[in-house]
Amino acid sequence: MASETAVSTLTMPKPVDHPPLAGEPVSSESWKTLMAIMDAVVPSVQQGADSLPPAVSISTVNLPKEEYQASLASLRRYAAPSEDRLKQEDLFEAYLAEKPSENPVYERLLRHILLNVPPAKKRKLEMVLSLLGTRGGSLLLTGYVTPLTSLSIADRTKILHSWRTSALYALRALFKTFTTLGKLVHVRTSACHSPLTGFPTIPASWTANNSFPFDFLDFSSLPSSRTSKKTGTPIVEIETDIVIIGSGCGAGVVTHRLATTFGRNLRILVLEKGQHFDTSHFPMSQEHGLSSLMEAGGVIESEDGSITVTAGATFGGGGTVNWSASLQTQHFVRKEWAQDRKLPFFESEAFQACLDRVCEQMGVSDAKVVPNFGNQVLLEGARRLGYAAKVVPQNCKGEAHDDGHCGAGCWRGEKMGPVNGWYPEATRKGDVRFVQGMKVDKVLFGKEKKKGRKGKKKVAVGVTGTWTPTGKEGKSVKVVVKAKKVVVSAGTLWSPVVLMNSGISNPQLGKNLKLHPVNFVTAVFEQETKPWEGACLTSVINSFENLDGKGHGVKIEALCMLPGFALTFLPWVSGLDYKLMVARYRHLNTYFSLARDRDSGHIYRDPESGTPQVVYTPSDYDRANIMVGIIALCKILYIQGAKEIHPSLPGFRPFIRPSSATTPPALSGSSADALANMDLDKAITDPAFLAWLADLKAHGNKPPQTTYASAHQMGTCRMGATASDGVVDPKGRVWGTEGLYVADASVFPSASGVNPMITNMAISDWIAQGMCKELVDEGLAVRAGGDVMARL
Repeated sequence: MASETAVSTLTMPKPVDHPPLAGEPVSSESWKTLMAIMDAVVPSVQQGADSLPPAVSISTVNLPKEEYQASLASLRRYAAPSEDRLKQEDLFEAYLAEKPSENPVYERLLRHILLNVPPAKKRKLEMVLSLLGTRGGSLLLTGYVTPLTSLSIADRTKILHSWRTSALYALRALFKTFTTLGKLVHVRTSACHSPLTGFPTIPASWTANNSFPFDFLDFSSLPSSRTSKKTGTPIVEIETDIVIIGSGCGAGVVTHRLATTFGRNLRILVLEKGQHFDTSHFPMSQEHGLSSLMEAGGVIESEDGSITVTAGATFGGGGTVNWSASLQTQHFVRKEWAQDRKLPFFESEAFQACLDRVCEQMGVSDAKVVPNFGNQVLLEGARRLGYAAKVVPQNCKGEAHDDGHCGAGCWRGEKMGPVNGWYPEATRKGDVRFVQGMKVDKVLFGKEKKKGRKGKKKVAVGVTGTWTPTGKEGKSVKVVVKAKKVVVSAGTLWSPVVLMNSGISNPQLGKNLKLHPVNFVTAVFEQETKPWEGACLTSVINSFENLDGKGHGVKIEALCMLPGFALTFLPWVSGLDYKLMVARYRHLNTYFSLARDRDSGHIYRDPESGTPQVVYTPSDYDRANIMVGIIALCKILYIQGAKEIHPSLPGFRPFIRPSSATTPPALSGSSADALANMDLDKAITDPAFLAWLADLKAHGNKPPQTTYASAHQMGTCRMGATASDGVVDPKGRVWGTEGLYVADASVFPSASGVNPMITNMAISDWIAQGMCKELVDEGLAVRAGGDVMARL
């Protein structure tokens, strides 16, 4: 049993390092070619001279004096104020001169990212890079007979653009992959970007805060019962009543419900494959945050390269890295699930009670939410255009949580996700133990039980997996956990893989993947926005959430503006353009149009690595809805006075407001009636802007070159009224089994349409209530049944 104590006083967060490199992602020659591409995506920029050594000339962008001075002027305009002008000028030149192939930190992070790429994709990458390193292969892929490493930055840039406009999907995907990688690693490893823009890598008010001292089982200290005949790995066997795979939002609620209902009469074991970091490690650095807290280093690309998926992979799962947005499931989604999916629970008072309970437990409220500049732009722009908008409640105990760094871990411990809001009380009141570094391979089944006319059911009796020490050297241990009931809460990506490994053969398993795909728009403002200040996501525009009358449409929200996350999604035109654009960070904000996707993808298990692979291409239907949101978003940014509007649509020009133009006046007729009667298409009359909007719509957002991203994954273990329609039944039990449940966002019947945390937790609470009743009925709980039922 742990007790709450304060962490040691620190002056800055505890450092985190990458795990040791396990091999190389590609051959040494292919690595040189890859770095040549990275040097073109984010090149070294210098002022040209009359004569330059050939090696320098080919590997840098050498600008005429006038263009170089114009670049410096742009940096001066948007940089953080400085009293030391000479030192600042040196910083500007150093920033322009930065180069991936001369930055060991850049190369190290890139290696770590690529080592997470599935084996088949790594082989394809190796093949492409090998071809680009030869005369014949270069001619085939670029039109140049010279190997790519011997081409100038200008020629490499032309090649990237030729791929973007190619008729071949595979080449367009290459453009997307390489430019995304280059941008992602640059903003996370640049030594000059933070001092140039004034971004505080550590919040100014940072202090070491209290963190609940979780105890994690160390299997290296437990005696092994036997040794694997195949591998010689020690096997440790332990026993519990309930074993839960995963530690995210669903797992947290299930653990809490079981522990607070049965107290110490029920043993609960929570298994997490990631690592726990307490508040003293937060917020993590730009270099390490995504790598340490996210699945596959924060970069999961769909099979066709059309969308990038971000998913939490640390203790607390998505609840540790999300942006605190706490929106309840909407009526039209609940109606769809209840009536179309034949799951009446979702329109019941019982489900509403679950929604309210989880919100009350976390202190969900908007009472003290103060939107920052970026979120206020949405709220005020929506008001002026007559769009419906509102402040987004936060799960922060009803208190203000003005922490833009929270996406890299909540250093204040205020975000009431699993780690801060559910597990501490469960640990105090129940018999709960935790394991980190435990990758579960599969669920174990005992003897089948005959269930009347329905045939036999497989009975879950535990799980098996591999435990690896975290944060220290040590050997892996094979672990067998024997349990009376098993809950799979590994998330939408991993839960179906665990069930596949376990022999579950439901036709819906891994199918029905929903991702809430988004497109981005970035605005540059004359005034400083300091986008890292204030809470991450505190506003939503929902005028366009039901475009088809069937609950499919888009919401418009603000992006978490940590540079290592947000600046990756800026459009790429050239290396110099990108460097100058990200240097405007102090004056910009990025927003997105998020679709409640009608159409689906699926997950499959990689046959070599065993990891989940995403098959998903945003459909024409969903892309059209996203574009409606993009158009509306651009109107909002225009009416709010943005100087530049940059949709992340490769090949499409930004809107640049003429320097002589003024901020549009407030719209006349501020009453609800006047706005309702206004022709909103005529509320903005600037012919240049309207022509630009028409071109934007015509340009479209076709994949793969268009930037699509997802932070919400749902549906791969869908709840269904029958076994042919879903993986789990209306109580979260896996069809055809006994004692096996799934409790996470993978059970959503379709996309939630809102940030999924509250919906996930409410469904998990319902599933946990059912488990409590079954434990009593089956006599597996010691506490008297009447007492338990009263608590439910």
